[in-house]
Amino acid sequence: MKILHLSNSDTSGGASIAARRICDAQQMIPEINSKFLVQTKKSGNKNVFSTQLTFSNKIYYTFRFVLDEFSIRLLTIQSRGRFSFPFFGEDISRIDLVKNSDIINFHWINGGFLSLNSLNKIGKLKKPIVWTLHDMWAFTGGCHYTSGCVNFIDYCSNCPSLLFKSDNDLSYKIFNRKKQIFENLNLTIITCSKWLAKEVSRSKLLKDKKIISIPNPLDIDLYKPIPQMTAREKLKLPLDKKIVLIGAMNLKDERKGFRYLFEALHIINELKDKMNIEIVVFGKLDESILNKIPFKVNQLGKLKSEQNIVIAYNSADVYVAPSLEDNLPNTVMEAMSCGVPVVAFNVGGIPDIIDNEQNGILAELKSTEELAKGITLILSDEELRKKYSLSAREKVLKDFNQKIIAERYFEVYKSLL
Repeated sequence: MKILHLSNSDTSGGASIAARRICDAQQMIPEINSKFLVQTKKSGNKNVFSTQLTFSNKIYYTFRFVLDEFSIRLLTIQSRGRFSFPFFGEDISRIDLVKNSDIINFHWINGGFLSLNSLNKIGKLKKPIVWTLHDMWAFTGGCHYTSGCVNFIDYCSNCPSLLFKSDNDLSYKIFNRKKQIFENLNLTIITCSKWLAKEVSRSKLLKDKKIISIPNPLDIDLYKPIPQMTAREKLKLPLDKKIVLIGAMNLKDERKGFRYLFEALHIINELKDKMNIEIVVFGKLDESILNKIPFKVNQLGKLKSEQNIVIAYNSADVYVAPSLEDNLPNTVMEAMSCGVPVVAFNVGGIPDIIDNEQNGILAELKSTEELAKGITLILSDEELRKKYSLSAREKVLKDFNQKIIAERYFEVYKSLL
């Protein structure tokens, strides 16, 4: 059974990382020959192949990428999150890996990788197509998350994410073109969360397709607990502090919820019973933001190896994910697999991972008070933290290990052949 996965990259962005993990997990199934075709390959994974094989391919990619980014910056309201235009892409239908596959599995195909014309040409090969959705783009007029807009249920137009809105705007044109193409595709939808499956089932574009919810897998032998003090010593972090771990966020993207985390930290700082807290950040935050956070911030910079990421998780007492809209965040699953309790808003696919007050805390959406309360509870009660830590690891072992997820994909593939 020859399965070809398609995604923009194998390492850049949460969706691409999740796609690579799905492909890697399928290597465990003897009946599956799973390969991964990407626009930009950065790993040394032997099962990953790039379309950029020649100098001209690379020049063409750069041209598409620049046009794609320019369109986004020129035409969209970036505070509402990413909006991708499916006008720039390459024709991969003639590539042997594509022609020789039994099933094609789409993932995140934006960033100048595949256009709607590219999808149309792949569809003409008459192969079964599985599309694993890592966000909402496939069934909207272009936005990756709708921020509460429900136009996708009937027809996208007058898009709140576009600078130039009208009944016949770009979201309308994209939506209409998707409708024409999807009707002719032998398409099965897999969503990484139950929430996203529900949203797909409400959508005009995909509600009539077969929809299955299968979570992303995780390498539980890599993302595992190690002694907290050992992790802190390796990162030169204080041994006697309560550490709150967060990911560096695009502050222009309101969906990431940094404002609510910022307010929650100020609430914690104003408590009478002061806790000895320091913040640890993946990546880097802007200096103007750092100066406003009421605790000392340790910036780890960009962690290039997964081993270092595992060490960072294990240094923390709690991980905070304040997203206002999300599918199945890799970071939440990774933290929990390392035995780190997570505090997050009760939104999207996050409740698929966190069982409230069993292995972490789910706060009411946009409630900075509940977010602060959850963080404080875990940091102030060591026995509770240890209990959540064990339960978090057990949750990932039970529901997200690679073999189980690969077998579920195998059952889907068999049904299509």
